[in-house]
Amino acid sequence: AMKRIRQFILQGLLILLPVVLVFAVLEGAARIVEIWNPPMQVDIGQGFDRDSLLFHPVAGGFMETNPDKEVSFQKQRFEIPKPPRTMRIFALGGSSVNYLDYEFSVMAQELQQAWSERFDTVEIINCGGLSYGTHRLVLILAEVVHYEPDLVLVYSGHNEFEELQQLHLSHLEFATAQRTLGYSALYRFIRDIRAQQQIAALQEARQRRELATALPDTSKTWAYEFTEEETEARMDAYRDNLAAIITTCQNKGVPVIIGAVPSNLWKPNLPGEAGVQYEEVLRLFEEERYEEGMELGRDLLRKATPRHQSSDVENTIIRQLAKEYNVPLVDVEEVIRQAEPHHVPGETLFSDHCHLNGEGNSLLRRAYQEKILEASGF
Repeated sequence: AMKRIRQFILQGLLILLPVVLVFAVLEGAARIVEIWNPPMQVDIGQGFDRDSLLFHPVAGGFMETNPDKEVSFQKQRFEIPKPPRTMRIFALGGSSVNYLDYEFSVMAQELQQAWSERFDTVEIINCGGLSYGTHRLVLILAEVVHYEPDLVLVYSGHNEFEELQQLHLSHLEFATAQRTLGYSALYRFIRDIRAQQQIAALQEARQRRELATALPDTSKTWAYEFTEEETEARMDAYRDNLAAIITTCQNKGVPVIIGAVPSNLWKPNLPGEAGVQYEEVLRLFEEERYEEGMELGRDLLRKATPRHQSSDVENTIIRQLAKEYNVPLVDVEEVIRQAEPHHVPGETLFSDHCHLNGEGNSLLRRAYQEKILEASGF
């Protein structure tokens, strides 16, 4: 019996040997290819995974943005422990915060001048993640409270439905397997080819959209239609997530400042029937009936399911929480509205449906900066 078992094992090994040899050759070839063509950076779990931190320690006592996260975040670097006479500010949000890196450098310089008697350095660490909504910002906040923050800035309202799409793409159930397989160059090679094909398809679709000039903009059309109850559940989760961010900061003794988030009412991103209905708003603008058009636009945006930009629903939640938790509120929505020629957000200060342009970002930064100086007590 033992002889038959040994023969069976030997036969199995002989069958597997060619497979192992082929894999070894392909793995070696893939590793050689990576010398000239490094593998793509992949954020496994896309921030929904609690094991995936935004920052990691590097030589010299510094923390740096995890290389896997650089696909979604600006590269940042700060020292641990925090040096004496350093004011450390973390800014949390989505791409609207990510794009503020230049404005944050201006803010840091001006705050340092204002606080020169107390601080030698003001650090503003950009934690704005592309397509990040509050579900993942809660996890980011839970991490950064351990890095000695003196102040946390929050500006988030565009990505609550977008984040569902990111969650679907993250395949959390396979995160552990992806990390394990990621040690193989052959797996990375196959993964990157597939990713490049998907990216090319998205770029082609984007180019087609850019050729289209009429509403509705179907660039974000969802295959899944949300019910009114599901939309309300998303907004309840948004409220809970923001409340968790605020209370976590307060429990740690870290001041937090939150901002209302303006939307482009001149040219929003409303797919399907909502986009068709919005043509009436554009007609009112053409007739210079700006106030009437803005009110109708705000109503349509508030009712749209899903939304790919903030609305009165999100901003009402922000204002209620600021009042409930006695948190300083930066009314960026009102700042942008007042700065527009006809007081309609989107006429001149947006680069797309939700992102402010350079002038708009400067207004946002100055509004936060004024509130910091007013509310910080430094």
